[in-house]
Amino acid sequence: MRPSVVSVLMSLAVVIGCSSGGAKLPESKPVQGTVSRADGSPVGNVLLMLQPTSIGHMTSFEVAADGSFSGEAITGPYAWFIAKSARADNAEKALAGVSEEYQRGSLDRRVTVGSAPLAIKIP
Repeated sequence: MRPSVVSVLMSLAVVIGCSSGGAKLPESKPVQGTVSRADGSPVGNVLLMLQPTSIGHMTSFEVAADGSFSGEAITGPYAWFIAKSARADNAEKALAGVSEEYQRGSLDRRVTVGSAPLAIKIP
């Protein structure tokens, strides 16, 4: 085949492949929960990051000063970590109170988004 014919066929294959309705992600569902320390005190003014371990996309939740958060995510298993909030006035101080271990992703820390509220515990 001539190079121009090959490039036209490749372009068509890409367009058809991209528009053929590949696997759709499930709809997002409401999620709520809390982030607290082992002693029950709230961890607030941070960002809770959820990284899917099966399907979905990374999701983040602004955690209020009282440790509560809410939003939407696709139901399923996630690994989690804590990050600096872009919205909190005292974001640097709040994040400084979280061990560096919990500021990195780890498959050892998992939660399942579903019907029950999430309870994230940080030592």
